[in-house]
Amino acid sequence: MGHEKNDSLTYSQRSPRTRPQFNYFYGSTTSTATSPSMNNTDDADSLVGEELVTTDNEGESTTADEREFFISNDNRKQQQKRRHQSAPEIATATTTTSSSFRGTCASYPILVFLLLAGGVSVLIFLLIPPQPLKVPIQTQKFTMPFPQVDRAEFDDPIDGFLDMDLFHPSLIAGGDGDSAATAAAGVGGDGTSSQSMSFLNPFPTGAFWTNLVVRAPQGDSMSYPIAVYPFAYRWSSSSLRVSYPAGNRVIDIEGHKISDPFTPELTLTTKEEIIRRHVVEYDPLSVTLRFVSSSNSKWATTLVQGSPYVTVSYMKSTPVLKPISIFSDILCPGDEDNDDISDIINEKNGGRRRLDGFGVCSIDESDPKYTTMRGVQFIFKTPEGVSWLMFASEPMNLVFDKITKNTISSAATFSGVIRLAYIPKDDDGIQKTRQSSTGIRRLIYHSDVYPVGGDISYEFHKSTFSSSKKPPTVDAASSSATLTFKFETRSMLSKTVDAKQLLMLALPHHAEVISKSDILSNDDFDVHYECIKGNMTAVVGSSWSFEEPLYDMEFDSPIQTVNDDIRTLILKQVDDDLAQVLPNFSENVYGYGKQVARLAQLAHIADQLEVKTKSDDKGRGNDTIKIDEKESVLTKVKMQLSKYLEAYLSSDVSDSLLFDTNMGGICSTNGLRDKGEDFGNGRYNDHHFHYGYFLFASAVMAKLDPTFIDRFGANVDALFHDIAHSSNGNSRSIVSDTIFFPMSRHKSWFDGHSFATGMFSFGNGKSQESSSEAVNCYYGAYLWSLVRHEHVASDVTDFARLLLSTEIRSTKMYWHMLPSKVQQFNNNTDSVSSTIHPHIYPSEFEENYMVGNVGMLDVAANTWFGNDPLYVHMINVIPITAATRLLMDEDYVKYEYPYLMKGRSSVEMAWRGYTTSIHALIDPNKAWDDARGIISNQLDSALSKSQVLYFISQQPGFNNSIDTTSNKKHVEDSDSNTTNSASSSSSSSSSCESNLSCATLGLTGKCCPTVGGSFLGCCSN
Repeated sequence: MGHEKNDSLTYSQRSPRTRPQFNYFYGSTTSTATSPSMNNTDDADSLVGEELVTTDNEGESTTADEREFFISNDNRKQQQKRRHQSAPEIATATTTTSSSFRGTCASYPILVFLLLAGGVSVLIFLLIPPQPLKVPIQTQKFTMPFPQVDRAEFDDPIDGFLDMDLFHPSLIAGGDGDSAATAAAGVGGDGTSSQSMSFLNPFPTGAFWTNLVVRAPQGDSMSYPIAVYPFAYRWSSSSLRVSYPAGNRVIDIEGHKISDPFTPELTLTTKEEIIRRHVVEYDPLSVTLRFVSSSNSKWATTLVQGSPYVTVSYMKSTPVLKPISIFSDILCPGDEDNDDISDIINEKNGGRRRLDGFGVCSIDESDPKYTTMRGVQFIFKTPEGVSWLMFASEPMNLVFDKITKNTISSAATFSGVIRLAYIPKDDDGIQKTRQSSTGIRRLIYHSDVYPVGGDISYEFHKSTFSSSKKPPTVDAASSSATLTFKFETRSMLSKTVDAKQLLMLALPHHAEVISKSDILSNDDFDVHYECIKGNMTAVVGSSWSFEEPLYDMEFDSPIQTVNDDIRTLILKQVDDDLAQVLPNFSENVYGYGKQVARLAQLAHIADQLEVKTKSDDKGRGNDTIKIDEKESVLTKVKMQLSKYLEAYLSSDVSDSLLFDTNMGGICSTNGLRDKGEDFGNGRYNDHHFHYGYFLFASAVMAKLDPTFIDRFGANVDALFHDIAHSSNGNSRSIVSDTIFFPMSRHKSWFDGHSFATGMFSFGNGKSQESSSEAVNCYYGAYLWSLVRHEHVASDVTDFARLLLSTEIRSTKMYWHMLPSKVQQFNNNTDSVSSTIHPHIYPSEFEENYMVGNVGMLDVAANTWFGNDPLYVHMINVIPITAATRLLMDEDYVKYEYPYLMKGRSSVEMAWRGYTTSIHALIDPNKAWDDARGIISNQLDSALSKSQVLYFISQQPGFNNSIDTTSNKKHVEDSDSNTTNSASSSSSSSSSCESNLSCATLGLTGKCCPTVGGSFLGCCSN
């Protein structure tokens, strides 16, 4: 990979010079050429009518100012080098005072002897070990407990699936141009690669832009698209393509899908040949790309989420613009308004010269082959009914090919900034003009200030939040977080940037809570931008802040005390469930995690029902029956949970965990060996789904046995950091600690929720199916941090709560749907709930009630494994925990559940536990009756009958005096029958071959259920 001689990322410029007599027209937000009073601008903001004069960028001077935009790397960070270890011995962090004391004893034996002789009090002190000191995650010295490996050892080096030539050398370990850069992919004695390249910082595998660098299938030279709302981009070695996907929307009602396909409305390139291109910087909200033609000719763009403009910085390059078809018209601002003063007829050569009334553009059509435009603002139109507004930081000459009509290019090399604003066509087909549209006037007015990056910050508060900012989807909590998006800005015209003038677009869940004073109403901004997540709202300002509640619930929040009969019944079921569906040491990471979390649920239930607790304001206070410790269900389930959980964390299983030193993450052994195994875990698919179960199980284990933290705290911390780390989100930062993980791997902070896609390329960008398993991940992270910190206030715990809260709110917004007819009924009966969100998707699609898969360029009401609505809904319910009540609002479920069950005489057993649990949210007593028919070991592997019964018993309205006699008999009968039949037939009936529909599809192995515990749509039962 080559290097640029000058690598400064600042958009620097020389001392301001006296500009030529040319007034750059910002425009006005009103129909007249005056600035809005809200911005306190002076008259210079709306100067009009000045004559154009020659400028440096018009090809008549060789002393053009260079507004340089280079990306720096030499002075930003020190190159860091990491040793790659194949399989070092597992080590744990020294976090207890007792371990420190042992070190002292070993080093100073004489001192120890004197202390022992000092007195009985000292002797007692030494004989009784002090309580372990729990060190917060963010301050402890972290030592990786899992074997550290290089991906090359598994024949899956990162340059096998990532095009490493597309990364600037400053992002790669050893990429400073010395021998380390070439030695990074070392060659062993047998001529094979022994070590693959590595990144300097932990790589953000869940970032929205990874399609740009993942190798496209079949060697396609054009990348798969990335979504940078409201646009989408693809790039190749010669160009950058821009699409407004919502303008090409396809609604497939029969297929239960909405797609916003990529259509290249505009292609950006230069006349100079591009010799290399790089990703040069990234942060949670943006990515910066650079194209290089030579050491002094290059162009770059920062793709920032929410920007209505495409912004490109050029240095001594010749910009070229190409439409998808042709440019049907080229105009100056004012021409489209039929302004009489905009035309000046020039009879010379029989042509026409137009000078618009604002002095920002002129057009010369005297040449029969080419039209020449000169100025700083232009309008381009296409036959598809869309328009592009173009703004230039410096006056420039453009040439339009009137013969082909497919190229607009600069007449000379250009150094400066160009911004392009896409104007979508109206639903009525009428094109907007500057005179008629408040939105276009705003786009002109705010065109000067542009974003070059974005970051997030957060602050935690122990207070409720104001009603004006309270999200309508949750109740106020005792604490909250202020989440802030901060966009870094530049000005095209001056060194002084008025950050308040930045114009951006917000998603629906942003607009729901952002300050109303920052939002432009539809009257103030009538250009309607959309993306797959619905209408976008115009926001003015470089800083967005909104408050999020931080949930206070912990492991459980029982609503009422259950009576002895119910408690005995559930404990009996726990005892029975303890002998069923136990983890297999050869299980994959996902299946093992679900089963160990099931054990943890059993332990939690036994703990709640057997252990006497003091009544508190959360409704706890179940009395207990005196039980012999040896006969205690809790004792037995703790032993089982400890056995299976610790085996996995100790790597005493076949699919053990390893640390990927090249990218910075915990991967499964099978996932590294085969990219298709473990649902793509080795290439960072679904980590939050997988590790959330282990975090939950570990939190329960640590709550029941605090010594678990001393023995396995570092192991669980590694999983926590893999999916919930709170730093390393910015490529400009230096990783100075030993926690080499990216920031919240799967979380898209702009989208508000997570995406499951890792290092695989998909046409819809990133996507996610199981929203509830993402919630479970952050719930598990929160619980682990809570126990880890022993209920001490911790920013790490609050960060996990922030991940949880934002995930829940965004899931309700983008996965849960209620059709218009339902909300109309609610409005008519005055029963509409504050938890119901505004409409996001077309009404036909909302008839599905639940989105199965949310992508950045599509949404679908189906799943990877089947289209039955049952699968779509329940995959977004699993697993059942205390967090389920937060996720599934009663006001949503009371409509969703009847829709789901309409026309169903029964539900296949694998999913019945989930449908019954959801039913309990609206009718717990009927759900209790439904639960009697559940066969525990035929449920999904993350669920047991015990969990279903316990969950039902804790719902508001549950009849605590319900007759349990029939339930007891049913538990005994059904479990007896199940035990006898399961042992003889479960193995054969689970095979794909034993189910005709599955066999017909050519499936082999286990289908009913799968190894992961799910039943496929082809299963007979």
